[in-house]
Amino acid sequence: MVWLTRALVAATFLLLIAGGLVTSTGSGLAVPDWPLSYGQLMPPMVGGILFEHGHRMIAATIGLLTLILTLVILVRERRGWVRGLALAAFGAVVLQGVLGGLTVLWRLPTPVSVAHACLGQTFFVLVTLLATIYGERPAPVSVSPEPALRSASGHGSAEGGERARASSPNFHAGEIEGGRRMVTAKQGLVQAALLATVAIYAQLILGATVRHAGWRPGLIAAHLVGAIVALAAILRVVLLVLSQHADDRRLTRRAAWLAGLVIVQMGLGLATLVSGRAVWIATAHVATGALLLANAAVLAWHAGGFRLNLSAYLELTKPRLTLMAVITTFMGFYLGARGPLPVGRLIATLMGACLVGGGAAALNQYLERDADAQMPRTARRPLPSGRLTPRGALWFGAGLVLLGLAALLLGANRLTALLGAATLASYLWWYTPLKKRTVLCTLVGAIPGALPPLMGWAAARGTLEPGAWALFALLFLWQLPHFLALAWLYRDEYARAGFQMLPVLDPTGATVGRQMALYCLALLPVSLVPTVFHVAGGLYFVGAAVLSLAFLGVGIGAAVAPTTAAARRLFHASLAYLPGLLALMAFDKVSW
Repeated sequence: MVWLTRALVAATFLLLIAGGLVTSTGSGLAVPDWPLSYGQLMPPMVGGILFEHGHRMIAATIGLLTLILTLVILVRERRGWVRGLALAAFGAVVLQGVLGGLTVLWRLPTPVSVAHACLGQTFFVLVTLLATIYGERPAPVSVSPEPALRSASGHGSAEGGERARASSPNFHAGEIEGGRRMVTAKQGLVQAALLATVAIYAQLILGATVRHAGWRPGLIAAHLVGAIVALAAILRVVLLVLSQHADDRRLTRRAAWLAGLVIVQMGLGLATLVSGRAVWIATAHVATGALLLANAAVLAWHAGGFRLNLSAYLELTKPRLTLMAVITTFMGFYLGARGPLPVGRLIATLMGACLVGGGAAALNQYLERDADAQMPRTARRPLPSGRLTPRGALWFGAGLVLLGLAALLLGANRLTALLGAATLASYLWWYTPLKKRTVLCTLVGAIPGALPPLMGWAAARGTLEPGAWALFALLFLWQLPHFLALAWLYRDEYARAGFQMLPVLDPTGATVGRQMALYCLALLPVSLVPTVFHVAGGLYFVGAAVLSLAFLGVGIGAAVAPTTAAARRLFHASLAYLPGLLALMAFDKVSW
């Protein structure tokens, strides 16, 4: 297993070098067809064909090695998360091949080319982690702080360890305090290393954009700013290791690699600009960036709690809400597009919507961490549970938002980026603070939830037309009975946290029930508007009428008998109603 993972790491690094040579020499379209090259498995290896077809040969070898490695791990490995890591690597290599083919067939569309380059870096990190898992022995564990450290990495209970030692005749209170400090130090290092990894990855995205979109002054300036941010993040990791973990040889070795690589990378970046983008210097710059990214990720792994922290960061993005935003963004794009979908722009738009949505969710949890700690439903979130620090969540959320807005601006257009910024602002600056001030927060909160389809439409057309606003109105109204039903189910927890939701102020539920029914009634005519504006056809009109009448019936039931069971029925009905409408709309889209 060790030799196979290491061979895959070496082959992937060679592939990254080959990819850098393809872009540095301008050989991206030296072979105009795919998957064959000029209709052959082995064309004449001359000129740009040498770089492009050589790149494909290495990629095919890596695909085969990855398939073999994944099958071996699935058969032999018992740890589910390692199997998941292998499956992620295999999925990445398959998607990478598809993106590579689309890059050629669609004549180097910038968003697809950038995604292809960045996915290659992601795959390199995944296989490097697999090689690290199978190739290195576990670090020796210190006896004294073991219970506390195991708690930090999700493998034990610090509280239980403290009770055990407190009952020992050799117990000292200072031992517990020392364990707590070591836990905090470990958590700080893991989060710093993960944030450095994100900063380096963001810098690689900017670098890929510069290479594929052209060396424009604005992009170069953004790349230089990203370099400063990544440098600061790397230096912070190095200083944390040297000041707090100097006795850990694995960490100090990785920190030394990071420090050396970042110096080399800065020199190569400067040399690339001074030399007029000399081929081998520019290629070495790309390859060194990949080594920086992989070393930062491995350092986070060695620091402990890598898997746990990744899970916590993912939870911080509220994946289900973010997925909903991505789906509605796609619907806006699909319904607004004329003719064949511009897939490159679509990918950039969905990526930007995902990053902005996830970043906004992380920043929302940062702002509401104290309130979340008071509600059982949210007390186990990463911040109130202590799995992440507030500062780590703040930087993580801000980084995702900046990357998302950049993707919308560069991959779609200014209007889409502006709508993304409006979604962020209305969610964090209006809705979040109003939750503790007025029942109108529900109306305000429906605005950011209804903006994603406008983003998709704007990305597809560059303008906002009546059909886009019909989608906005539909999403806006749907959220009101949906959230009021949810708030009724958790009204006691919202009251404990000090949120001024209508169900908190209306203990009988009479007003809440009436409003839910009224919003369901308003949805009936609004759901038919897409047909009026020629977004969808007659089949959608009939289906939407049936679904809306059924939804209205459930809403009226909640108004007549405002009980917890009725609110739960309405909430579940809302989860079926919107997907049903969107599916009908997609199926019965009117061609423009």
